[in-house]
Amino acid sequence: MTAKQAHDFLRKVMGPEQRVIEGVEKEHLLTVFRITDPIEESNNQRSWTTVYEHAGKTYHLTTGDGWEELSEILPDEKS
Repeated sequence: MTAKQAHDFLRKVMGPEQRVIEGVEKEHLLTVFRITDPIEESNNQRSWTTVYEHAGKTYHLTTGDGWEELSEILPDEKS
């Protein structure tokens, strides 16, 4: 298996690389998202993911029973 094939397999299985956003940055982005329409929404029975685009970046807001996580989807580093 080549390095590119290994990378492609990991992205397929694990999804894109992400950076979890917390604190003041998270609160600022959540404020922006309240006045922005999502580009996609999905539900997997235990959580709800809403996808937003802002300033050329993609964000996933995932909420579940009493928790929420905001992640920035990082650009894919090509091998």
